[in-house]
Amino acid sequence: MANFTYKCIPVPTVINTGSTGHEQAVSTYQGIINNAADGGWELVNIDTVTSAGIFNRKMESVTFKLLVFKKPI
Repeated sequence: MANFTYKCIPVPTVINTGSTGHEQAVSTYQGIINNAADGGWELVNIDTVTSAGIFNRKMESVTFKLLVFKKPI
């Protein structure tokens, strides 16, 4: 059985593409995935994560996508 190491890359849930349409958002994600693949990483999951904390004395949360990659060690 192979052992793996994992890498997580946070990416925004919303990508402002202006008037370029969804192609720019797809291209952004594709570039991140291809760059990781060039380093031998395999995409295994895309999760939505919400992180919460107190900022300026009020509770705030941020939601983002988390790309999870693995490669054999």
